[in-house]
Amino acid sequence: MKRGIIIINLFMLIICINSNSCSDRGTETTEEKITYEIVDTTFVSQFVGDSIKLDISLPSSYNDSTGKIYPVVYLTDGYWRREEHSTIHQMSDNNEIPEVIVVGIGYPDGYDYNNIRVRDLITNANTFLLCIKNEIIPYIENKYMADTLIRTLWGSSYGGYFLIYSFTEHLNLGKLFKNYICASAALNPPYQHTDLLENEQTLWTNTKVLPVNLYLTVGGDETSSFINSYNGIVEAIESHPFVDLYFEHEIISSTNHYTVWKPTLLNGLRKFLN
Repeated sequence: MKRGIIIINLFMLIICINSNSCSDRGTETTEEKITYEIVDTTFVSQFVGDSIKLDISLPSSYNDSTGKIYPVVYLTDGYWRREEHSTIHQMSDNNEIPEVIVVGIGYPDGYDYNNIRVRDLITNANTFLLCIKNEIIPYIENKYMADTLIRTLWGSSYGGYFLIYSFTEHLNLGKLFKNYICASAALNPPYQHTDLLENEQTLWTNTKVLPVNLYLTVGGDETSSFINSYNGIVEAIESHPFVDLYFEHEIISSTNHYTVWKPTLLNGLRKFLN
């Protein structure tokens, strides 16, 4: 197992504007440096049969000795989301969401991400989900002060497909996640994959109670194929009135397939973690 550290620096400008405290010295500007570390861990998954790289960052106040536990946010396509670790932790610092542990799930640098994500997020979504259940989540929860009841999974595009697949497998794989945040799911890709609408119907057949949160979006400027796929899965889920399911969906205007992911991520975290 190999480790490395990526340092993300955030600079917050604090300006003294209180006239009483500044009257003797004028307006004074100070700069506070907040540092978030992303620690990466690489392992060979027995389920995927390949190397998986985790990017892990902790809140600034994290301390094992306090006994405090933290919700964990898992991000698919983690190698493209490293900058969002600081964005998420800033939301905590601004009291928009509780402090969280952020885990990006990806691959070692140099991998052909575009092809390998098809394998894991679509074609072999079942084995990738088993990797998350049996390898990634146990690693995180054994090493860090993680809240085992409030896990959040986010994904976009192929990761969005994987999000819907994971949602439909909620019962089969031990109720892994409390929150599912899905942006612009590629629900009809030209690859061999499970029919998600059939999976959702099977979920409804097996249970009428589903205590999870699902936030599903698509960009207002996306192609008709993505919007039609979005409408189809929304209609399917709304046709099955699961008890305790909180389901919110929206078309986010002025966004496309490559920009809708960020407001979806941030809005979803505010909705489900606040």
